[in-house]
Amino acid sequence: MVFCPAQLVGIDRIVKCAGETQDLSQFGRLFGILAACAGACVVCPAATPVAWAQAGAAAAKSDLDRQYDEAFQEMLRQPANLDVLFRFASVASQTGDLEGAISALERMLLINANLPRVRLELGVLYYRLGSYEVARTYLEGALKSPTLPADVRSRAEQFMAQIEKQQKPSHFSGEVFVGWRYQSNANLGPATSEVRLFGQAANLNQQAVGAPDWGVVSTVQLRHSYDLGTQDRAALETIFIGYVNRQFQQSAANVSLLDLTSGPRFQVFNGIFEDVSLKTFGAFGAIWVNDTPYYMSYGGGVEANVLLADSLRSITTAVWRKHDNNDTSYLPTNSLFRGTEYTGNTILQYQLTPIVTLFASGSAQRYQTEQAPWQSYQLWGVGGGMSFRFPDPVLKTGLPWTITLTAGEQWWHYDAPDPVVDPTVYRNQTDFIGTVTLAIPFNERTTFSLTGGRFARAASLPNYAFDNNNVMFGVSWRF
Repeated sequence: MVFCPAQLVGIDRIVKCAGETQDLSQFGRLFGILAACAGACVVCPAATPVAWAQAGAAAAKSDLDRQYDEAFQEMLRQPANLDVLFRFASVASQTGDLEGAISALERMLLINANLPRVRLELGVLYYRLGSYEVARTYLEGALKSPTLPADVRSRAEQFMAQIEKQQKPSHFSGEVFVGWRYQSNANLGPATSEVRLFGQAANLNQQAVGAPDWGVVSTVQLRHSYDLGTQDRAALETIFIGYVNRQFQQSAANVSLLDLTSGPRFQVFNGIFEDVSLKTFGAFGAIWVNDTPYYMSYGGGVEANVLLADSLRSITTAVWRKHDNNDTSYLPTNSLFRGTEYTGNTILQYQLTPIVTLFASGSAQRYQTEQAPWQSYQLWGVGGGMSFRFPDPVLKTGLPWTITLTAGEQWWHYDAPDPVVDPTVYRNQTDFIGTVTLAIPFNERTTFSLTGGRFARAASLPNYAFDNNNVMFGVSWRF
């Protein structure tokens, strides 16, 4: 799931309220709010160090390509050997060469038509390609066999049910993740107690300085699509995202959020371009910090999804959101941050080989407050990364493992100095976020993931500079 709460609702802006707080203990606690989402953003497209990308991709590609080439050459030498054909189909499927796997399996049926397991595998491959009627034909053929093993029959029936579901106008799917995360700086506090207050040097108490902590992280994404039955393949899409984290000690870093978008998607420029879709949508969001309401947001936007070439896709989104911040006992000056957010984002994804995918992103954001110009800002970001797949070396599930490397830079500039922090210094900051993730599927729906990351912020004011290293592991389930 491509899920990044910070991008959805601008949660990184939460730490700005630290500069508004005149009580130093509250000032320090508010530095920790962003921590809940820092680790969750590790699955967002960012950027990859070139050396890591080249080394990792070369190693994975070399091993899988070698297996693929060996299986292909063996198939050329023994074109009628069923075991050889099946081995090539298995390796081709793992590399993403679904058409090659299909060709080998269909050749097996020409040699021996009484192979229900092969018919099942063909049905699965055509299902993965989205050719549901062809998949249904092969699965029905497998189910007609009186000698079909129970496990094969069960799997065929599962895919038949999925095909029935896919061919209905209403589609519902989702993913749930539950994990545990360690952070070296869970409250994102400064490394030392030396900060600025009213333009003078000040010292935070030790509770406000960066501190490590463990926490539990949970996310859920629900998606519903209703096919409107028009020639432009219009559909009404609704996406709901929820995020909750609970720290074991740093409760000020507890964050909960909800985000809902809904609107029609339709194809445009049919007959001119192969695949161009537009989606207009309304958006609603809400976020709580330490179980206290921080803000609600509403707005809308447009998304353009374009297939630029056979292996290159672009997704561009423009969104505006109105943030409604209200004062609470925990955040007595929260209303100063009420304002409007404008965001533009572009993601490019390129399928370099069947096992290597590259991606890059660029973004720009403007936040305009209604009352506090020192909390209005411009934000620019660039990033990219890569992922590559390799055969399962341990569990023998037949499903490939995936390693994803990402990194990115963000640059912030605020409109005016904050008089509470330092009336003579503008706040500027640069963020670096890097991650590496290993995804291990247990089956078609359940995946274990292990992520390590680093979030480093340099700032013109020491109040906002910090480093945070994190490790997160957990299990996701798709339905």
